[in-house]
Amino acid sequence: MEKTPAESRNRNGFTLVEMMVALFIFAMLSVAGVVMLRSAVDSDEATAEKLGEMAEMQRFVSLMEADLSQTLPRTYRDDRGDRMPAFASETGGTEKALLKFTRGGQSNINGQARSNLERVEYRLQDGNLERWRYRMTDGGSIDQPAVLIANIGSFELRFRDKRGQWSSRWETERLTDLPRAIEIQFEQDGRRYRHLFLVGTGYL
Repeated sequence: MEKTPAESRNRNGFTLVEMMVALFIFAMLSVAGVVMLRSAVDSDEATAEKLGEMAEMQRFVSLMEADLSQTLPRTYRDDRGDRMPAFASETGGTEKALLKFTRGGQSNINGQARSNLERVEYRLQDGNLERWRYRMTDGGSIDQPAVLIANIGSFELRFRDKRGQWSSRWETERLTDLPRAIEIQFEQDGRRYRHLFLVGTGYL
């Protein structure tokens, strides 16, 4: 009895065309799977990067808020013994401090015999915003600076005085004068940021 086409295919297996079609479909599914996996990995990496940037910015804002809210109208003496203003802002050169002041509330975990005051400076060097901490409120050496934010482009400061006026320069009538608020604007990786901080609110 003569075999039908279907019976012949069952006996002899798949034809070459059927195998080619099956391999083509398998290849397409494999490529689609790889593309989806790569997309998921890229998305995870981008999300992790954004979360890291947000965490870095939040740490900076929290630290500056803590510093400025506890700023005190306390003058200090420099290495030469000269009396310096309680709050100052310098421009023009990498050795200048954008902000320099004395704050209270310094923790003393080790129970050392030292003041709870801390003299702090913020400096912008090589595109990095750094926090400098003095070991002593008068004179003294500086600890290794901590980098708060990297890749900073332009950086601008404004100060609000006791009369409610804003100015890009901080000029004092008395050595113990403090600004009422500080506005900071800067660019980082093409993005513009603006932050407003109150000064001395922890002791008003």
